[in-house]
Amino acid sequence: MAIDPTLRDALSAVTVASLARVLARRGVPACSLHGITGTGAAVGPAATLRMIPARGDVAGSLAEAIEAVPDGAVVVIDTGRSGLDLPFAAILAARLAQRGVAGLVTDGTLTAEAGLPAWSAAMTPGSGSLSLAGSGEAIACAGAAVHPGDIVVGGPDGVIVIPRDIAEAVALEAVEQQRLDLWLAREAETGASLRTLLPPDAATLARFEAETGA
Repeated sequence: MAIDPTLRDALSAVTVASLARVLARRGVPACSLHGITGTGAAVGPAATLRMIPARGDVAGSLAEAIEAVPDGAVVVIDTGRSGLDLPFAAILAARLAQRGVAGLVTDGTLTAEAGLPAWSAAMTPGSGSLSLAGSGEAIACAGAAVHPGDIVVGGPDGVIVIPRDIAEAVALEAVEQQRLDLWLAREAETGASLRTLLPPDAATLARFEAETGA
């Protein structure tokens, strides 16, 4: 389940926005997580948990699920957009950080400092509690489909999930996309017309290739 260090470096070097543009161009839907905010940066394979509002039934062991998360993973927790706070969030996050987990993403809420890169729902926590309903399965989190082992990339501009089988190709394309975006921004700053930049026409792309050796 570990991610190749070269792939991790490439994904760490680009923005979530650049990755989203590449995935959209490839026609891959349901990859961007919406309505969540966070701090820090994280790249790693998804370890998925599904939690539902607790009602007193026998539930799965959250402690065992957390202990099974592999080093370097990004934990993605689906709460069905419940708006409920993760149970024992500070303790869970501390244990995840100690075990080398890369980050935590949830469409629930976090009311305490997580102690590791974390993204959660931007809403006021509701009343009630959550219990574990499943782990290691495909989930929906903040509007995105997340399969175990998908590559999760989180940054200051959000979180995106990349299907693992295309992650390397997406990373390489995003690096080039970001190089182009930076060059276009410099062109705009020097007075180039947006008519030729958005989207870049053939002449603009030719100048980009000539000046950058792309």
